[in-house]
Amino acid sequence: MTFITVAIFHLPQDAYIIKARLESEGIPVFLKDEYSVQTENFLSNAIGGVKLQVDENDALAATEILKAQGVELPGDSDKNHKGGLKKDQKVIAIVGLVLISILFLILYLNGSLDF
Repeated sequence: MTFITVAIFHLPQDAYIIKARLESEGIPVFLKDEYSVQTENFLSNAIGGVKLQVDENDALAATEILKAQGVELPGDSDKNHKGGLKKDQKVIAIVGLVLISILFLILYLNGSLDF
């Protein structure tokens, strides 16, 4: 049995719903990195989330069920995205950096920080 990833979730509880749906259709499911993310949620992005995997023979049927449920499949969001941060993410990052810089400048000029 060779398992392949058909969907990725940031949180295990999101994957459990789809897992139950696929298993109700007779498709065995394995959740890779489920316990790692469940134990330390902040690791989800670092390890690539919880990977919902099915046997390669069941991949087509599973993909059809996932599409019917409205689950975003790996590669769907990448078709129009060339990599890196999206525009709104860049703006948030720049604003955050500016605010942090201003905070440190105020603390330094106040004498609260000594370098």
